[in-house]
Amino acid sequence: MRKNRKSPQKDRIYTQKKLQSLATVSFLTSINENLNKEMAFKVASDAFGKFMTTYYRNILSDFEPGSQERFNRFRESYVQFASETPYCEIIESASTILKVKFTRCPFYEILTDEGLADLAYAYCISDQTFTENVLPGVQFSRNHEIVTGSAYCDHIWEFSSPKQRKQT
Repeated sequence: MRKNRKSPQKDRIYTQKKLQSLATVSFLTSINENLNKEMAFKVASDAFGKFMTTYYRNILSDFEPGSQERFNRFRESYVQFASETPYCEIIESASTILKVKFTRCPFYEILTDEGLADLAYAYCISDQTFTENVLPGVQFSRNHEIVTGSAYCDHIWEFSSPKQRKQT
């Protein structure tokens, strides 16, 4: 019988995320082995952007693009996620802003272990992509990123109402 030799980093969260990411890791491994670095990154960025856009279009489909209701539903989905995720914290959630802090990125940990760390930032880019595609009137920013060496990631979504957008 083999002993389980997991390092402290490879905890339940890591193991669960790794199982959920098997198809993604296999896809990234394949493009990494078959394409040059630039093309692999481009394909990964495009795929993650399409995935996140489709995901959020589905969960926000009952709400009109650019509406306060759509932004509220988006915020609610993050509040729910944070309540179930020990490494995600809601810093601020109000009618026009959502600030989120991630103190850990299990997906980056997995990609690093699989030799795919160079493709991890492609996932980060998908936040901007889905925001532009699904949340018109919302500006996304991030000042800290685990994948670039920061201790945490911060995500900020700022919603401007249609009235505010017309004035600018």
